[in-house]
Amino acid sequence: MSEPTFHYSIFIKRAVTGLILGGLAGAVQVWFVKRDLIYLWASIAAGVVYMTAWVTCTDWLKLAGGKIALGGVSGLLAAIVWWAIAVPADDTFIQAAVAGTCFGAAFAWSDRRGT
Repeated sequence: MSEPTFHYSIFIKRAVTGLILGGLAGAVQVWFVKRDLIYLWASIAAGVVYMTAWVTCTDWLKLAGGKIALGGVSGLLAAIVWWAIAVPADDTFIQAAVAGTCFGAAFAWSDRRGT
């Protein structure tokens, strides 16, 4: 039998990384923009969703499309989670979706360059 190529330690490391990065982003947003703590929780949840979705799509499922495109898709999913928790209003959804897709693809690109 062949060994599974997906290791759960990678999944857990990325989830913790997403938790930390989301917490930092949420703290910056709460500190400088002076919003409610719901934005902190939304950013933490979005960070975890982004990292786990990215690892699931690229390492576990090995979907086609390249890591940068899948990073963009994962960023879009994270933006939807952030929007649903923080500000479920119609006028900010497009903004959150574009930002999540761009930042997700940028992170995947920078991670790909590091390997």
